[in-house]
This record gives sequence, structure tokens and C-alpha cells, in this order.
Amino acid sequence: MKPVLIVQNDPKEGAGQLTTLLSARGLKQERVFGYDTDYDRVGSAGYAALVVLGGAQSAYETETYPYLAREMALCQDFMQAGKPIAGFCLGAQILARTLGGEVVPGAKKEIGWYDLTLTEDGAGDALLTGHPKTLLAYHFHGDRIENVPGATNLASSVMTPCQLFRYGSNVYGFQYHAEVDEPLVELMCRNNADYMAANGFDAETIIGESRRHLPIFAGACKQILDRWIDLIPGQAP
Repeated sequence: MKPVLIVQNDPKEGAGQLTTLLSARGLKQERVFGYDTDYDRVGSAGYAALVVLGGAQSAYETETYPYLAREMALCQDFMQAGKPIAGFCLGAQILARTLGGEVVPGAKKEIGWYDLTLTEDGAGDALLTGHPKTLLAYHFHGDRIENVPGATNLASSVMTPCQLFRYGSNVYGFQYHAEVDEPLVELMCRNNADYMAANGFDAETIIGESRRHLPIFAGACKQILDRWIDLIPGQAP
């Protein structure tokens, strides 16, 4: 079976529990760095699915980070091939822009633990069956997604109207960090401690909060991610 392509936009921050779940299924993974890869080599023909991860870049900063436009083209390639895609944080914003949506700066940074609330469409989504109507979720972003043509908004928070969207039946954009496990949360916070402090957040405080909140959150996200993995064709029964 072809591997899952994982595009990492931060040199240190990987796919957390999603990597663990893919490995448990026996699915091969190929990780590339969005800012340093041969996009002529990593087309959809060679892979079963695509994952695009987060980073400090903004999806609208294509002049500063020209490779973001190549990531959007890659997403378009996988969508045209009908292959599953999951984007997380920046990855979701890249998906949104690929589809003609907007990504704009939020009024405030949403970093740490905030309630995630399913929309009516979210409550009926196949990946979200059994998901709590409201769940305390982990966030780390300053931009927000708006007006994605053809997409269905599945979840929101008080600060961010679009926290999760679906396009078609197998393309999902997670503004919140459904992929995290405890090591990834700790790495994310310590990797960005100065940025967090400059915006009024303390990395160690959020790490402490995460140790309390993560088990329930990660358990709910495991179900979502497992169901997304189910969408990848060619797996052994």
C-alpha cells in the first residue's frame, strides 16, 4: 500500500497521536518539510492520503513563504485525485485557501484550552458520531478561517466561528489541534514560549493545564482520527 504523506511546517512539531494511530494500522508514513521538499516528486499518485501540519507561518504569507503556494497546489492535486486529506491549524488554513476561502488575523490569539462546540452539521458528521456537543479543546493559533466555498462548518469556539470544516466526504480542516498528544503539547509550548509570553500566555501554565485536560480531549480526538484513517483506501480488512 502507498504511504501517507505528512507535510510538516515546523522543524520540530510532528503529527502527535495521528502518527501513533497510523503506525498501529500498519500504514507507512513519509514525512517531508513543507519549506524544503521537491514538490515535483510528492504528487498524489505516490501516496494514499495527505496530512498537512501546523506552523508559525500564516497561510496568506505566500510572498514571504512561497512554498505555501506549492502546498496549496499539492492539496488541490490530492483533492482532484479523490484522496483523503487532513489539515491541522496552518494545514487547515492552507486547505481553506486552496478551496478559495479566506484566512485573516483573529482579534485575539487563541492559545490553550477553550470550548469547542459542534454545529448541527457537525453533530451529524460521520467522523464526529458520539462526540460531545461541547468539548474542552486545545488551540494554538492567531488567524482564523472564513467563507470556504463548498465546505461544511462542523465546529466553532467563542473566538473562532470555523474550527473544523469538511469538504466533500474525505477532506477535513481542523483549526484546533486534534492531533496532539502530551509530548507534542509540551514541545509546542516550549518551542514557542517567547511568542506565548509576548501575547500574555505562560507556556508552563498551559502545559500544566494540558496534563489535566488532555486525556478526555485526546480520547475524543482519537475516535475522529481513527475514522479519518478509515477513509484511506486499500487497507487490509
